[in-house]
Amino acid sequence: MNPLHIIFSQNRHFNIFFMLMMIAVATLPFTHILSVPITILMLINWIWEWNWKEKIRNVKDHQATSVFALSTAVFCLTLLGLLISSNKIHALASIETYIWFLAAPLFLLTYPSTLLTHERTRLLLVLFTISTILLSMILFGDAAIYLLRHRDQEFSIYSYISSFYHPSYLSLYISFAIFLLLFDWKNRNRHFNTALKIIYGVIIVCLYTAVISLSSKAGLLLLVALCFCWIFYLANGWKKRLLGILAFLSVNLLFGALAYQFKANPLMRLTSAWDDIQHYEVNNSHAYTSSGVRLTVWRSAWEISKENHLLGTGTGDLGADLMKKAEERDYRNLIGHHYNTHSQWLQALASCGLIGLLVVLAYCLYPLIYGIRKRDMLYLTFSLLIIGNLMVESMFERKMGAVFIAIMYILLFLRIPKEEIHFNLE
Repeated sequence: MNPLHIIFSQNRHFNIFFMLMMIAVATLPFTHILSVPITILMLINWIWEWNWKEKIRNVKDHQATSVFALSTAVFCLTLLGLLISSNKIHALASIETYIWFLAAPLFLLTYPSTLLTHERTRLLLVLFTISTILLSMILFGDAAIYLLRHRDQEFSIYSYISSFYHPSYLSLYISFAIFLLLFDWKNRNRHFNTALKIIYGVIIVCLYTAVISLSSKAGLLLLVALCFCWIFYLANGWKKRLLGILAFLSVNLLFGALAYQFKANPLMRLTSAWDDIQHYEVNNSHAYTSSGVRLTVWRSAWEISKENHLLGTGTGDLGADLMKKAEERDYRNLIGHHYNTHSQWLQALASCGLIGLLVVLAYCLYPLIYGIRKRDMLYLTFSLLIIGNLMVESMFERKMGAVFIAIMYILLFLRIPKEEIHFNLE
C-alpha cells in the first residue's frame, strides 16, 4: 500500500486529526511541550467537524464504551480533587497533566474503524518505536562522547542521563519499544528475511542493554520478568522454550557477572534497595537513598490516606500535607522536599480517597483482563508494565507518564480485532 494512502483519507477533518496525532506520538519520547497545543488544535477540529450522533455511534461500533468510561473517569479524578482542595491553583495545574485521559478516548474512539484502520494505528506505534530508538541513541551517544572526552573514573550513565531525563520513564518507553519490536517480529516473521531479523535482533539487544544501563530498579525487574513470559509466547514447543530460557539466563548471568566485576550501578542500586528494605527505620540516616525516601513517603502518604479515607485530601493539598506530615513525624529525609507519593496507587488513595484508588485500579486492570480474554500479549504486557511502574512512581502526575499511558491505552485497544455485532432489525 502507498504510504500516503495510509496517512491521508478523503475526510479532511480526519486528515488534520491524524497528522496531529502523528506529531504527538513522534514527539512523545522527546518533549511534552506540544501536548497542550496539539490537544487544543484537535479539539477545534473535532468540534468543527460536528456529527455528534455519528461520533457516539463510532464509540459503540468500536465496542469501546468501557474503555471510554474508564479513561474519562481517571480525568474526572482531577475534577474531584479540585472540588475538595483548598489550594485550587495547584489543583488546576493537575488538570493540564491529566487532559489526555479525556482527549485520547474523545478523539481516537469517535472516528470509525474505516478511517482509523489497523494500518494507521500500527503506523502510530511504529512512529513511537522509532522516536524511542532515536532518543536512546542521542542520550547514550552523548554519554559515550562525554566519557571519552573526560575519562571520568566515577562516571555513571544513570547519574549522567538523570540530569536530562527521568530514568524510570525512559526505561518504560524503551521496554515498551522492545515488546513492540518483538510483537512485530512474531506477527510478520514470514515476511522477514535474514538481514531484517539481524537488524531487529541487534536493536532489541541494544535497547535491553540500555535499560540495564539506566539502572531503574523497577524498570529492570519488570523487563526481565516480562521477557521470561515472552519466551513462552514466542517459542513453539517446550524444547525451543527451554533453549530460549537457557539463552536468556546465560545473557543475564553474563550481564550480572560484568556488573559485579566492574561494580556497575544497576547491581549496586538493587542491593542497596534490598538493604534499605531489610534495615529500614523511619528516622535513620540510611533512609536518604532513593529507596529509603520512597519507603518514608509511602508511610507518610498511608498515614494521610487513613485520615481522609473516603474522598482524600484533594489533589491541590496533598503535596503540602506530605510536607506537614514530615515535619510532624520528623521524617528528616522528606523535610524541605516537595515529593509526590512515588506511587500512583497511594497518590490516588491519599488525594481522592477510596474512590480514586478504585478508579485507577479499574483503569489498570481492564487491559490486563481484556488482554487475557483476547489472548493479546501486547495489551497484556502494556498493562503489567503500567501496573508495575505505578507501584513506585506517580506516573499520572507527570506528562511524560500521563500522555504516554493515555494514548497507548487507546491505541493498543483499537488494534485488537473486535467481534462482529449483528443487529436484529425485525
